[in-house]
Amino acid sequence: MQKHIYLAGGFFNPKQNQLVDQIETALQKNPTIGYIHSPRNHQYKNVSEDHDPEGIFGSYEWANETYNNDLTAMQLADLGVVAWDNVAPDTGTAWEMGYLTAINKPLVMVCEDNNVDTTGINLMLVKSIKAYLTKPAELEKFDFNLIETSLYKGKII
Repeated sequence: MQKHIYLAGGFFNPKQNQLVDQIETALQKNPTIGYIHSPRNHQYKNVSEDHDPEGIFGSYEWANETYNNDLTAMQLADLGVVAWDNVAPDTGTAWEMGYLTAINKPLVMVCEDNNVDTTGINLMLVKSIKAYLTKPAELEKFDFNLIETSLYKGKII
C-alpha cells in the first residue's frame, strides 16, 4: 500500500530548502510512497516572497488560504515526514508536528544537524516522533507501511 505523506519543514533559508529538496528526492524513490504534499509547492495562488504578481503574499487572504490548505493536506495524509533544522528551527514546522500528532498521524523526523548532542531537541518534538533519521537518503528504503521505531538518542530539552 502506498502512503500519502505530508512533508513538514521550513523553507526560509538555503539550508532548509536543501534539506527539503533531499527529502523530496529520497521519498520519490521510495516504493511505499504514493503522494507527497510539500507545502512550499502548494502555496495559495502559487505566490511566494519572490513571486507575488497580485501583491497578496503576507496578507490575511494568503495566510488564511495557505493555513486551510495545509490543514486539509495534513488531515488527508497517512503520516508526516519532518525536515527539522535544529540550528534555525521553524515554529510553523513545530506547530505542524503538534497538529499531526493530535490527529494521530505518525511522524518521521529527519535532522542532519550534529549539534543536537549539545543543544538538544525539545521534549515535545522528541516525544511526538515515531522514527528519527539523520540522513535524507535513509528515506529511500524506509518502510512507510511498517514505520519501525527509531528513537532519537541526543540531548532532550
